[in-house]
Amino acid sequence: MEKLEYFVVQPSIKTFGGIKVDKNTKFDVYNDDKTVHQVFNKGVLTTHIKRELNYNDIKSTETSKMETQVPLGTVLLWDETNGYIIPNYNMVKPEEAKELLSKIVDITKPIEDGTKKAMEG
Repeated sequence: MEKLEYFVVQPSIKTFGGIKVDKNTKFDVYNDDKTVHQVFNKGVLTTHIKRELNYNDIKSTETSKMETQVPLGTVLLWDETNGYIIPNYNMVKPEEAKELLSKIVDITKPIEDGTKKAMEG
């Protein structure tokens, strides 16, 4: 019988620029093409969007304002098109990811060793 091994989804090595919100976080920024203006103050991210689109001679104008209450510790990632965004995934720094992966080895190694002994015995 084959030895039982544990596998994980290969971690992404893509990095993202961003900030972790704390009580002192404050900014007033525009995205690269100046269609998105964002202000962050006192835990509130205010996003103003004004874009003109033209597709197959159909012209559209998008104008919006969104206010988002952002809890302390939230990671905001920078996107050239949309400004700061709240990611759909829990983001960690590379050092934290390395620590989490080492914990997986600490947990699975004794299980693999026990399974191996049981299969041999």
